[in-house]
Amino acid sequence: MKFTSTQIEITETHTKFATRQINNPYAESPMKLYQDLSSKAKGSAFEYLVTEVLSANGFTVEKPKKSTDYDRLINNKKVEIKGSLGWVTNGQISHYRFQQLRSAQDYEIVLFLFITPDGIEIKGATKKVVMEKVAYQDEKGFWPHNQHGGKRVNSGTFCLDVSNASALDWMLPIEELF
Repeated sequence: MKFTSTQIEITETHTKFATRQINNPYAESPMKLYQDLSSKAKGSAFEYLVTEVLSANGFTVEKPKKSTDYDRLINNKKVEIKGSLGWVTNGQISHYRFQQLRSAQDYEIVLFLFITPDGIEIKGATKKVVMEKVAYQDEKGFWPHNQHGGKRVNSGTFCLDVSNASALDWMLPIEELF
């Protein structure tokens, strides 16, 4: 069976997904480039962006010497870099999701990159603070931020949803972390 592009274009499915593109706040933004990358490519691009921007602003930024537990050594601190483009619902950014926050990895600071259509805001926190906020069991016995295996288990890998860069008072400007 074969369908032509014209036949596909008139389907409800095509119309639904085409509407998403039209209502995408990143559609006309330079940040659309990052939205279109695979997860692995996004991670790599975010690491290079942090390296370039922080180096240009006087930070010492190096690749890890031997470890894969962290992404960059910034001013001699082991740093994990997590980026998120806004999740779009009905043409609006509803939240940002930071994934693969691992308690067993050797790092000192997490940098959170909030990629908006207008730019990138970088906030951060120490690993200790991040783990206090995501690696806990609630009063019902659930692990609300557990990423793998459901909320009844502690996989050691967590995720965090946040509405914007200013929503959590424990995320600090990076100048306060270095």
